[in-house]
Amino acid sequence: MYPVLRIVAAEVMGIPMTEMGLVAVALVVAAFTWITSFLYKKAKYILDRMSLFQGPVALPFIGNLHQFHFTPEEFFEQAQGLAYMLRKDKDRITRVWFGPMPHVLIYGPEECEAVLGSSKMLNKTMQYSFLSAWIGEGLLISKPDKWRPRRKLLTPTFHYEILKDFVEVYNRHGRTLLGKFLKLADGGEYDDIFHTVTLCTLDVICEAALGICLDVQKNPHSPYLDSVFKMKVIIQKRLVKPQYYPEFLFNLIGAGREQARCVKILHEFTGNVIRARKAKADAAGGVEKLLAQESAEVAHSLLMVNVVGGQREPICKE
Repeated sequence: MYPVLRIVAAEVMGIPMTEMGLVAVALVVAAFTWITSFLYKKAKYILDRMSLFQGPVALPFIGNLHQFHFTPEEFFEQAQGLAYMLRKDKDRITRVWFGPMPHVLIYGPEECEAVLGSSKMLNKTMQYSFLSAWIGEGLLISKPDKWRPRRKLLTPTFHYEILKDFVEVYNRHGRTLLGKFLKLADGGEYDDIFHTVTLCTLDVICEAALGICLDVQKNPHSPYLDSVFKMKVIIQKRLVKPQYYPEFLFNLIGAGREQARCVKILHEFTGNVIRARKAKADAAGGVEKLLAQESAEVAHSLLMVNVVGGQREPICKE
């Protein structure tokens, strides 16, 4: 071993054959060996786990990338196709590889319940970080140490007794949605209702949670709404293109600049809403007096309690 280190030091690394040089070479070799062993064990662990699931044959390095179309619509249809092929299997689970990254697709209700109902599986995959520029570390993507207090912060706001005050809001926007459905039905043609339902949902949540009526079902174009849907497209495209996973590449050759413009509009909107709610609470003589009102204002006021208490940033994220 000693002569080998001398050869490596002198001929490969260009280090003089001194005792210190040999020690340096030994440390480099040990570090390289440890890193290689660690990566091998980690790769073997992942491969062993992924081999438990059925799935299409994957190629080295690229995995199943060559088998998928990467527009959001086509990708979703292919995922549905996998579900159709697995519909009779006992375990409705499959795995695919996007480059060196494995993904497990779950289709069955029992399998979904086991994952979604777990109180331990709260750490999100790195793809969730693509939302962080928009929503920060909100409830959707935060780690357990932030997820639990944020959930406690929001839960009282959506208590059943409070939500009853918003039935009129649900009904009003629901009637608008029904009117749009009736027009579509009269046409006698197939139509994708996802976008139509999304607009109704946005109307309801903005008025119920933020106290602002956007009325996007009747006015489907605004800087805020356009930015929401642009962000959806940007994130969907990034999800299916691993070359944009690194942040610096996404900003350099991807849609990083367009995303920054959209995020600025979205943050200005939420910031203005919260400032307006705080100003209303101040005008009423404080949050406590506004809380005394037995109406839908209570829900918005509970959010303001946290703003006044110095938690404006968490509220903005949620």
